[in-house]
Amino acid sequence: MSTSHHRTLDRALAVLGAALVIATPVVLVAYGTQSDGGANPAAATAKSVDAVDIADFKFVPAAISVAAGTSVTWTNTDSAPHTATSGSSPSPDGLFDTGILKKGKSSKIKLTKTGTFQYYCELHAFMKGTVTVR
Repeated sequence: MSTSHHRTLDRALAVLGAALVIATPVVLVAYGTQSDGGANPAAATAKSVDAVDIADFKFVPAAISVAAGTSVTWTNTDSAPHTATSGSSPSPDGLFDTGILKKGKSSKIKLTKTGTFQYYCELHAFMKGTVTVR
């Protein structure tokens, strides 16, 4: 089987697995108990860091700021698989994509294009973050 088919199959299996793992109460909690009062993560003050943890179905921190040319590392410390995919769900914009990160896995991506970019988890569209490249 080709690498492309493996990626497609891996992504499909991860989506199916995530759907089976996340029960309705967990999704309701994720939508209803944001510590920022429900505000958009993009509105949060961007922290100048080059690493984002994925934990408890959130990107931590949700908004970061980096200099152009910086490599940002996304690390999944959550029990479920996740992605960090640039764009707005369900439309990736192709700027970056970590691919599916299982628990304990990381992906490092060099960001060179300046601007403020939204990203999300393709497996859990309610998970959103922002990276500002200056």
